[in-house]
Amino acid sequence: MIRTYFAVTIVLIKLVVCLSSSNNNLTATKTIEIRPGITYEYLYVKAINNKPTLLFLHGFPSSYHSWRHQTNYFSQQGYGCLVPNLMGYGKTYSPSNDNEYNSKAMIDHLMILLDRVGLSNSSVFVIGHDWGARTASRFVLYHPERTISAILLSVAYSPPVKFNLSLALQQSLQVNGYESIGYWEFFQANDAADIIERNVDSFIDLLFASNTTLSKTDFAPVNKVRQWLTNGKRTNRSLYMTQDDYSTVRAYLSAGMQQKLNWFKAVIANVDWNYEKTLNATVQRPVLYIGGSKDYIGIIGAAERQKNYIKNLEIVEVDTGHWVMEEKPNDVNREIDRWIKKIMTHNSATTSFLLKSYIYSLILYLILII
Repeated sequence: MIRTYFAVTIVLIKLVVCLSSSNNNLTATKTIEIRPGITYEYLYVKAINNKPTLLFLHGFPSSYHSWRHQTNYFSQQGYGCLVPNLMGYGKTYSPSNDNEYNSKAMIDHLMILLDRVGLSNSSVFVIGHDWGARTASRFVLYHPERTISAILLSVAYSPPVKFNLSLALQQSLQVNGYESIGYWEFFQANDAADIIERNVDSFIDLLFASNTTLSKTDFAPVNKVRQWLTNGKRTNRSLYMTQDDYSTVRAYLSAGMQQKLNWFKAVIANVDWNYEKTLNATVQRPVLYIGGSKDYIGIIGAAERQKNYIKNLEIVEVDTGHWVMEEKPNDVNREIDRWIKKIMTHNSATTSFLLKSYIYSLILYLILII
């Protein structure tokens, strides 16, 4: 009895120490050179009690900061959290050549990063938002053996395909009544980065507007972002964005915009195609998709098409715009937590069944040969 008491006490002390340490690490990023000349900035909190690690991948034009509510919540639950700044952001490698922004290179970088933080033999939950969702899906395609499950936010899975922007704009206009990715036309323009940097407050207002319908009327359609910025238009920002959040976002967007826009230029130029054309487009791991009912960019209705490529898919709708994990962090955290527990329970049960089957088969074999 006394031994049990002390054992429990030691475990609790370790838990408190680890949680205290993780809270101290939530804003302290590190930088590591994963290859000569290629650095990655990241935040890492180690898992405790054999819990899995969650790999968080941000989108445009965010940063690791966009996962602040998730890293705080899940690290307190004992989960590991690895949250890198992706290419084009912060202290992470940010080349000017858009050809370097191919998914294969990014996934290779992430694999090395996992190894460098001590997760070389571990599988992870890969969680992505916006462009990070696309990167998360490529992570699963290239390395299903290192993936427990994928969780995609705001942008549904899109299989490898040779991209045609003009065709995509025509199709979205026919289906939605407006070009849901018309802003790509502006983002690929040579003067786009300069215009955004000179009108950064106007750009932030539009991205994080309290009136989510502005993304449908003044952001998504062709030429609308350019018109908004060159006219210096302003609007009220969403209340979930604090002054500290705004200052962080502004610091990221005030310079280096071209590197962030290279993500769009790379896809438009089909830099991924030579790598992805031989990939199996079927996602071999379970996927949770979380979308906002008021998101006019990552339209949740389009998520149904994922079922053609994902056998184990669950779709959850939340009452938000595009920035689901920032607008309704408690709802999103609850859904992610529920999904993780569901997957881990299923995996544990499957492992137990396979182990028992192996033992029974071994016993039967021994009986037969004896």
